[in-house]
Amino acid sequence: MTQERRRFFRIDDTIGLKAEVIESATVEKRLDQFWNDKNDFSIRNDLNFKLDQHLADLKKISVKMPELGRYLSFLQEQLDILTEKVLNDEDTFAEDEKLVNLSAQGISFETNEPVAVGEIVELHIKLIPTHQKIIIFSSVVSCIRTGKGKSKYTIALDFEHIHESDRELLVKHVHGKQLHALGATRFEEDT
Repeated sequence: MTQERRRFFRIDDTIGLKAEVIESATVEKRLDQFWNDKNDFSIRNDLNFKLDQHLADLKKISVKMPELGRYLSFLQEQLDILTEKVLNDEDTFAEDEKLVNLSAQGISFETNEPVAVGEIVELHIKLIPTHQKIIIFSSVVSCIRTGKGKSKYTIALDFEHIHESDRELLVKHVHGKQLHALGATRFEEDT
């Protein structure tokens, strides 16, 4: 498990986050819904993931047949507009922004309530600034009392149930934030 978690880069980030501990009696039903009844935003994430897998093909086509490449790019843009209009997201996501440590495999953050190791937690994540949404079922791997007066807890969770397209979205998000941070650091060193 430790090797798996270390495969992905980690960043400190601010995201929209809502976390709910799932009662053990309802876990199986909730997971069944998660895998079988995709939300509109999950469909959009999946579509974008599949389009990204064919970017190299589009570039090759654009080099050999520029007109066809432009037309296919235009169709892709129109599809993006349509999905944005047709797939209205149910906004079940908290607007509360929270500082977290995030990777494509897990997350840790501070909370006011302790959570038992092994508990299943449903996470609703809204990435900033893109506002892309993800639902993930995760398991608690640690809960440590922290903060002044030890009144807060830092919990760490592993992403146990996540759609492949959503994990790819997290990989891109983390990578983009790292590149931005590296660019800012390099800029500060040059000035």
